[in-house]
Amino acid sequence: MNPRSIRADWPVDPVTIDILRAVAEEARAEGIEHMLVGATARDVLLTHVFGIVSRRATYDVDFAIAVKDWQQFDAMKKRLLARGSFETGGKALQRLYYKGEQGKLNYQLDLVPFGGISQETKEIAWPPDMKTIMNVAGYDDVLAAAELVAFAPDFQGKVVSLAGLAVLKLVAWSDRGRENPKDAHDLIQLMDSYAAAGNFDRVYEEEGVIEAGGDDPDLAGVYLLGKDMGRVASLQTRDIIKQIIERDFDRLSREMVRALRHLDKAEQRVDARLRLLQEALGLRDAP
Repeated sequence: MNPRSIRADWPVDPVTIDILRAVAEEARAEGIEHMLVGATARDVLLTHVFGIVSRRATYDVDFAIAVKDWQQFDAMKKRLLARGSFETGGKALQRLYYKGEQGKLNYQLDLVPFGGISQETKEIAWPPDMKTIMNVAGYDDVLAAAELVAFAPDFQGKVVSLAGLAVLKLVAWSDRGRENPKDAHDLIQLMDSYAAAGNFDRVYEEEGVIEAGGDDPDLAGVYLLGKDMGRVASLQTRDIIKQIIERDFDRLSREMVRALRHLDKAEQRVDARLRLLQEALGLRDAP
């Protein structure tokens, strides 16, 4: 796999690279598969690789780590803390703060466990009381399709693909959407940006894609995103996505519209894109 290159005019913050490098080193030492996810992954691919400015700023780093149990998760955290540049995040077990060598920084790092720790349920229950449940459906699927990005001449790291990120965003929105609409906002940006994110040739070359978008490459990009989401998702994950969209279509649409409320006909724009995504995923018939 040839790695993606960071644009010279959109370099990644050196502190972020320090965090990515630290996590990668300690994960490898524990034999843990890992990938960058969340809004930082979005920014790395959209902005730093393809030059598309993000609509929503982020100040934290999310890493998904495939661990077999909570003991391995704790071992990973202890490795990072032993470096001396990280501090714990209090009651939030998944959270650390990168303070830097001088201890003056304050970058948030969240470690998202998945894999064997979910015991095939695709959910994890956070200790100590095991009452906080997180849905990790799709993480195993998208790890296999993660992108390799060259962050520095001597450092490459895995980043969830844009299609994989769309899968995770949809599941995360369903998990916490009533409290925080940010995942819906990120999903509509991925839909709007997918053609421009290195996919213009595919929009015209893949059978039926440009036609599905009515010869509009941006709409066709939404359709292609849906196709790619279906390619990275297992049948089980596709069924979860189907249930989420069909059950909560109106609420998802409303929260996407909030991200585009400055545009004319935002409701029609979102509705058309969301239905096109459904069609590409095979969740509805073509009109």
